[in-house]
Amino acid sequence: MSQWTELRQRMAGRWQIPLFAGSLVLLAAGLYRLRPSPETLPLAAAIDFLDSLLASGAYGQAVELGQSLAQRKDELGADGEAQVRLRLARALAGGARASGAGGPSVGEAVAEHLGFARAGGLTLSPDDWETLGWAQEAQGKPESAIDTYRQAIARGHPQASDLRQRCIVLAETLAETTPEVLAAQLDEMLGAVEAHRLDLHIWALERKLYVLEELGRLGDAATLLVKHRKEFEKSDYRDAFAFLEAYLLFAQGHADEAENFLRAVRNRLERRSPLYAKTGWLLGRIVLHDGGPQRPLEALSFFQDVRFQHPGDEYALASLVGSAEALAYLERHEEAIEAYEEAIERLEAVGDRRWINVGALRTSLSVMAEGLRQTNQVGPALSYARLAGRLLDETDVEQATPVWQQVGQLQELYGEELERAARDAEESDRDSAAALAVQARDQFADAADTYLRLAQLSIAHEERAAQASWLAAELMARGGRLQAAARLYERYAQERPASVLVPGALLRVGQLRQAMGQWLAAADAYRECYRRFPRTLDGARSLIPLAQCFLALGPAEEEAAEKVLSVVLDESEVFTPEAPEFADALFLLGEVLNRRGEPERAIVALEEALERYPDDERAWRGRFLLADSYRRSALALREAQRQGSYEGEIEQMGAESDRRLTRALKLYNEVIEGLEGRGLATLNRLERLYLHLASLYEADCTFEMRDYREAIRLYEEAATSMKDTPRGLAAFVQIINCHVFLGQLSEARAALARALIQVDAMPAEAFSRSVSPERREDWQRYFQWLGESSLF
Repeated sequence: MSQWTELRQRMAGRWQIPLFAGSLVLLAAGLYRLRPSPETLPLAAAIDFLDSLLASGAYGQAVELGQSLAQRKDELGADGEAQVRLRLARALAGGARASGAGGPSVGEAVAEHLGFARAGGLTLSPDDWETLGWAQEAQGKPESAIDTYRQAIARGHPQASDLRQRCIVLAETLAETTPEVLAAQLDEMLGAVEAHRLDLHIWALERKLYVLEELGRLGDAATLLVKHRKEFEKSDYRDAFAFLEAYLLFAQGHADEAENFLRAVRNRLERRSPLYAKTGWLLGRIVLHDGGPQRPLEALSFFQDVRFQHPGDEYALASLVGSAEALAYLERHEEAIEAYEEAIERLEAVGDRRWINVGALRTSLSVMAEGLRQTNQVGPALSYARLAGRLLDETDVEQATPVWQQVGQLQELYGEELERAARDAEESDRDSAAALAVQARDQFADAADTYLRLAQLSIAHEERAAQASWLAAELMARGGRLQAAARLYERYAQERPASVLVPGALLRVGQLRQAMGQWLAAADAYRECYRRFPRTLDGARSLIPLAQCFLALGPAEEEAAEKVLSVVLDESEVFTPEAPEFADALFLLGEVLNRRGEPERAIVALEEALERYPDDERAWRGRFLLADSYRRSALALREAQRQGSYEGEIEQMGAESDRRLTRALKLYNEVIEGLEGRGLATLNRLERLYLHLASLYEADCTFEMRDYREAIRLYEEAATSMKDTPRGLAAFVQIINCHVFLGQLSEARAALARALIQVDAMPAEAFSRSVSPERREDWQRYFQWLGESSLF
């Protein structure tokens, strides 16, 4: 039987054939240069000459001549123009196909010329119909091209089998083409293909095998191969057919038999043979997925061999995916992810993916991501999940939803992992800790973007969209994008007014605005939350931060803050004294009353707070405020005592003032002991401030009780601990006063001298940081005036 490959080999060995074809082209070009001008060449002769140029392959000259002739519309007439346009189409198509430079514009021009010829009454030849199909393909119209190729076949095109192949290839690209339709088309081709065209025969068999596999009809596939085996036993395609048999064995679960079969075939092949790439790819798959002990290293060697020997082959891309999978099994994740990324980039660039099941690849990536997550390898897991996201069909919501959910969850987990790493690095490497913290926030923000994407995809599924929107807002806040997070919560409340999460959304808006220092906007959000949902937990929770916002707005809003706190303590239907919010309100009310200069009421609130919640973390600050309130109350009584009219009343006020000063002293001492007991190095800036003030006010209370010697000791300790602050200078003033009251004038002058040294030695930034308006020069003038006075 004559073999198509043998015919090609015989032609390839006859040097006279290409020499003859080249001579025809040169002859045509010479005749073209010697031709009369288009204006003088008779129409019939010009058309004959066009035909000779086309026959010799001189397409460029034919296009030039045809375009010149087409300009002679009056002379040509309708029939003549149709004749010229037909040849122009043939010339344009021939040139483009010979150079491989065809595109939509060329295809459109060819189709237009052929359409004009048909409209002019000309009958297209089978070759012309094939050319029209090619032009429609070039324009990106595969459905039209298929119909046109079938017209060419029906009209007796000599390469009908090639055109049937082309129709099937185009049909595979159409979403509406089902496996059943493809199977029927392949059966038609197998029934019509010429006996000597074993190249097309094996191609159709291979495609049919894959279609039957997709349909789950492996028994029919086995029958198909048995039916056609004899046709290939003694042909050049026997190894190609053997490949199909090995593929079927693997698909049926007979991995060992398939592997042995393929190894025998591969030993007969040259490395540069296309079949060598095929067998290498399939061997890699078998070795990697044979159901027994995995052999990823061996599989990797097969895949890499295919990529090296056949870098441009269609199986090279499939082998790249196989390499990535093998590397993942070997836990060489960086290399695997890099290989997957390259493979996906190439997949996005090519249309033919028949050797790669994109759905299976996407699922495999998601499964790998989940497996790594379970072993706490969150970073690589996230990379695999993101790759799966690149293989999604975004129009398929049910397909995209679980993938984006996985990506979002892994981004959040990775952000938490980076947060932990940042905390662990804080003591040893602050720069690294800061960088890790930034990366963590970025991961949370990326997760928020992923959930926003998921919410948009799930627009038809309200519950899923609402959950994704809420998570997006939460993660945006964790990512430090507070403004964006507040807007997301506001939008959630506006778009879903009936949701049970609306109170929480409004509360979060207030919290985020408060964190950004937007006190008025935060207060508005808290007020709306309580107004609309007063009996919900989140509505009631908005009261404490609302009071805090009022306090932040300054003294003018302190009364409003007190009223809000009174609602929590006296009117709330939600909070009992056991609730942490009740404790918040009680401590905060004491602070508000202390600020407003109402020490008696502040004492009542703070004594209750400390009695109810002695172990609260704010107890030390509550004691300080309570001590301060007792001190202020005592000083107010001293002032009233000086203005009293009755001796009994004056004596009673003095005793009460001393009692309150004693209580303040005890509380200040508890604050000092508690803070110092924690270790000065562990105290933050605010705690250090309270420690200094407690020390100074403890001395002030002792001074007011006229225990000047003890007061001197306490002021000395305060001055030492606050030597680099203006408050330490105030302690020196009181030391001088104590010595004067004790009649120790030389000691007073010595204290003044030390004060002058201290004010000169203090660093400039100590005054710039101080909230007190006095600067170095002010203190120097005061101490100099004091020294020049006659007070001591």
